[in-house]
Amino acid sequence: MRYWWFLAVVLATGTAGAQSLSLQEALRAADAHSPRLAAQRHMLSSAEAQVGRAGELPDPRLRLGIENLPVTGPDAWRYGRDSMTAAQIGVAQEFPNSAKRAALGQRAERLRGVESASLAAQRAALHRDVALAWLEAHFAERVKAALERLTRQFQLHGETVSAAVARGRQSAAEALALRLALEQSNDRLIEQERMAERSRIMLASLIGEDARRPLGEAPDTTRFAHPRADLVERLAEHPQLRVVEQRESLSRAEVELARSTRRTDWMLEVGYGQRRPYFDNMLTVMLSFDLPLRTEQRQDRDIASRLAELEQARAMREDALRMRLAEVRGWLADFDAAGRRVERFEGVLVPLARERRAAALAAFQGGRGELGGVLEAERAVTETELALVQALAERAKAWASLNYVYPQESGQ
Repeated sequence: MRYWWFLAVVLATGTAGAQSLSLQEALRAADAHSPRLAAQRHMLSSAEAQVGRAGELPDPRLRLGIENLPVTGPDAWRYGRDSMTAAQIGVAQEFPNSAKRAALGQRAERLRGVESASLAAQRAALHRDVALAWLEAHFAERVKAALERLTRQFQLHGETVSAAVARGRQSAAEALALRLALEQSNDRLIEQERMAERSRIMLASLIGEDARRPLGEAPDTTRFAHPRADLVERLAEHPQLRVVEQRESLSRAEVELARSTRRTDWMLEVGYGQRRPYFDNMLTVMLSFDLPLRTEQRQDRDIASRLAELEQARAMREDALRMRLAEVRGWLADFDAAGRRVERFEGVLVPLARERRAAALAAFQGGRGELGGVLEAERAVTETELALVQALAERAKAWASLNYVYPQESGQ
């Protein structure tokens, strides 16, 4: 019995320790189970498969048939009566010009770069979304805990007031006021439970059923994984900017491919004509070349179209740079302002609210104050604590947005 009791305690302890879900575990779960990343990995695999294929020669073509068979006259549809009739078998091979083959290979390389950069951008965005969802759930539960404390406090006051009313020391109006405050607190608690449940649902959409586990300790939201100065100075490494840069490179490859069409492709055909037993067999060797005529109406228009797309990609890169810079600076402003608010709440406002509550409660217990003053002081403490939680949540959200601007390991 002692053995089974010991085993049960060990298993229960291990299970309890494994139940909490830290932010790092949530990030690892998202990496492992995200359909978003799986889809992008398949896109990257598709692009990688084309890299070695793009610059190769086209497949040769096999030619089979009968050549110069009479269809009129006395020998119509009769094989072997005319010396020009032959059963043909041959092979044809196209040879695109070297510039086109190089451009096709370069385009495949650039497309792989786009998909690789997109995977890094998707991963960084997923980490940011998971961090924001995890923090949203964390602070929703903190708000819920604060409201539960307020509800319990009102319940304790209700027990005291009920006894005081029975002894005639408190009026029925004060008891009703306390009952109203308690019910209002319960109503807010129900609403907050809804918000907490919605935050869990959002987290579950990103990491799966692990979102139902109790949350672990919140990360330190006062420090970033990267030096603060790098958040702006390393903006060129922003995943979204890397994507638009790779798209610009892809557009340049498309321009080179369009220019290669001004150069001639050629094709080699080798055929063997069987005419025996009536005539001698024949060998045919043919070379054919493309003739780019009216290039100003055809190839030049294609080149102009690709050049316009390249200019569009450059403009989009500049726009993305400006937007990302404004985004990072805005998050830094949010982080700094929320940090100052947290300091004020923790150093000034919350202590003042608690001192007021203590004074109101002491006055009420000493017969010098009203119950309404105690209830108002309790509400003020809770509202101040909720405002502190809101400021902490704002700082945490800005931290998550900044901390996961650049790709990093799930454990950071």
